[in-house]
Amino acid sequence: MAAIKHDAGVAAWPHILPADVLATLPFPDRWTSAITGSDPLAGVLVAELDGRVVGFAVTRPSGDEDAAVSTGELDGFYVDPLSWGDGAGRALLAAATAMLHDAGFAEATLWTAEGNHRPRRIYEIAGWRADGTDRHRELGGVHFVEVRYRLRISG
Repeated sequence: MAAIKHDAGVAAWPHILPADVLATLPFPDRWTSAITGSDPLAGVLVAELDGRVVGFAVTRPSGDEDAAVSTGELDGFYVDPLSWGDGAGRALLAAATAMLHDAGFAEATLWTAEGNHRPRRIYEIAGWRADGTDRHRELGGVHFVEVRYRLRISG
């Protein structure tokens, strides 16, 4: 999973982050807790092709201060660039949305870099909409803007 996150970042974000920062992108501790099952409302899905992991999604309760208790979050979503365009991402996104629904969340949010155009198109095709909220982030001394997307998943 860490290799997929790295490879996807290197392929998708060179216009957002320089190569030295992309080479050291962290694997968040909260993802590790989702993988180990220590958070009962967090989940991890992987997409496989011929026995090889080609993508993953991490879900959890929303970490946003303004989130209702019924709001989940797609906290991580990465597909190996060698599998871009083969449908794995669309299937993984649909499965992650279903997992959030099955966990009892009424809506879901996700954050992505404003300049992260390819995934933003995928989210929008799947019905996610930017909700007008943004935040300023910093990685390795580079500042950028993230935008929040929202999807109603029940009710």
